[in-house]
Amino acid sequence: MISLIVPVYNVEEYLKECLESIRKQTYQDIEVILINDGSTDSSQAICEYFCQTDKRFRLINQKNQGQSVARNHGVKESLGEYIMFVDSDDVIKANILDVLLSYMKADVDLVECNLVRNQEELHKNKPIRVIFEGNSTAAIIKCIALKEVNYSPCAKLYRREIIEKVPFLEGVIYEDVYTGINFLKNIRKMVVVDLTGYYYRFSPNSTMTTSFNEKNLDIFKVGNQLIASFQDDAYLLPYIGYFMFYLGVSHYYRDGITKKSPCVSLYENFIKESAFIAKQSQEVVRKYRLLRMYFIAPKYFLTITHPVYQFLYKGWSKFRKLIHKRQIKELMNKND
Repeated sequence: MISLIVPVYNVEEYLKECLESIRKQTYQDIEVILINDGSTDSSQAICEYFCQTDKRFRLINQKNQGQSVARNHGVKESLGEYIMFVDSDDVIKANILDVLLSYMKADVDLVECNLVRNQEELHKNKPIRVIFEGNSTAAIIKCIALKEVNYSPCAKLYRREIIEKVPFLEGVIYEDVYTGINFLKNIRKMVVVDLTGYYYRFSPNSTMTTSFNEKNLDIFKVGNQLIASFQDDAYLLPYIGYFMFYLGVSHYYRDGITKKSPCVSLYENFIKESAFIAKQSQEVVRKYRLLRMYFIAPKYFLTITHPVYQFLYKGWSKFRKLIHKRQIKELMNKND
């Protein structure tokens, strides 16, 4: 049996669509654990309707404690051999469970498919192929390089034991960074298939898209815990260091930090310390251009080196696209 765990909080606008996409799964041996995290809109009533009309749905109400607590609660209440997490405003493809389960062989602990932000992509059907297959180390390196493997807990089918080993961090945001990588740390093998199976609804008001607030600093708590969890792995620790360096730089710009910001030193020190960890491996330094650029002039990286590089890179990308379009146009004119 597959347990689908759905944390629910004030999502009445999208909840029915999400739960309908679960109910219409071609794979039928499922249980759906709905964790109502203290909703104050009609979300609870919608959950109750699905529970009344489909015995596979089960509702658990709790005080508002956040998504991580809800997910952990759902895992404890679930009974399935396999687990999938679905956010309550997202939509899954009708055959996602059938497809992912078909790749869950004896030595595989995790199967992942594509997560998209355009719902129309769910309706496209194309041949399904394996785009990555590898052990824990290979999966972590792919994830850190932002290729094929994603650290989000969504769009994945997990063997139950993996989830039970790594509870979601509670009381912080960006918990997926820690949990996602540590899930990968505990697998024997994973498979990623080229199936567009999960629609992630992008909210302009989410913590990932709004301007700075103090909760943004949780990235440092999460990052430090992730680094600590790899202290005994001399090979992968520098990769984790680079990943935290990359996220630190990304958050610096996304959070609108400047030299005058009160917490600028927190960002700068985290980036510096993460880069130092990454530098312990020449393999890691050789792999990642951003890291090499940092060590040219660390003092000026955030204010001069990186902004100039981004400006030139964007300009070069636009120029290449322009040349490509011109070449296509000339080729078409020749054929005429």
